[in-house]
Amino acid sequence: MQNISALKTRLKRFFASKAKKRLAIAFSLLALFITVLWARARPAFRHSFDGVAAVDDPQFVRVLESLMGAPLKEGNDVRALSNGDEIFPAMLEGIRSAKRTISFESYIYWSGKTGTAFAEALSERARAGVKVLVLIDWAGGHQADAKSLEDMRAAGVDVAKYNPPKLGTLLDLNNRTHRKLLIIDGHIGFTGGVGIADKWAGHGESPDHWRD
Repeated sequence: MQNISALKTRLKRFFASKAKKRLAIAFSLLALFITVLWARARPAFRHSFDGVAAVDDPQFVRVLESLMGAPLKEGNDVRALSNGDEIFPAMLEGIRSAKRTISFESYIYWSGKTGTAFAEALSERARAGVKVLVLIDWAGGHQADAKSLEDMRAAGVDVAKYNPPKLGTLLDLNNRTHRKLLIIDGHIGFTGGVGIADKWAGHGESPDHWRD
């Protein structure tokens, strides 16, 4: 009788554990379904502009200031860079010139030659005493080499991933950071659409390479 009772107890525990797993899976699927519906239901942001000034028109600066909510300071020098052949060397040169601080944020940061070059440059500056802050989006950085990130941390780089999935924040799973910013010593800044990946390498001469 004792053996039968023990067997019944084990069977109850087994089915209870399976029920918990099924409940967890069902909850996760429901949360994902709600997230998708919520993302689709949000109204799209649309705003039209009539008679926008040309880039070389002084009025363009006023429009830009109104949209950004911040004034532009005169005396700055702005240079447009096209594709990885121009963008990556300039960014790496800027990193290597840092004396005090580097603030770096990117949606995409993938493994490869480009990712390794940035990791090495950022690590070298951190070891030299520069305060280096790196923020990578969790979704966009899923292909980042874990060893590169750990090597940066070991060198003194403050590396963080933005918005990793958590049980209590599933509805915010689509809240991503698509910013691409590199700010050096509060004096030199890079922004645009390029991600840190070999896909942007070259000068757009290959169908395999992305342009920016």
